[in-house]
Amino acid sequence: MNRQFIAQQGSNTTVKLYEASTGQLYRVITVGGNIVSQPYVAGNIMTVTVENAGGKRQVKTFSLPYGSLKTTIPV
Repeated sequence: MNRQFIAQQGSNTTVKLYEASTGQLYRVITVGGNIVSQPYVAGNIMTVTVENAGGKRQVKTFSLPYGSLKTTIPV
């Protein structure tokens, strides 16, 4: 059985990842910038738009369940 997750913004720079079946906090992911859009989970991928200190926005994709950064795309 594959785990399913719910993502919720924690602080300005973190996303909290919860197990959907239990509601328990699974992991906190530091996204490397200020979050400007709500995180979105689809399967084993999470995306979030962040803004760095210079004001540049990026869409970052993280693989789940470990939260490793997969891609960074400037927007």
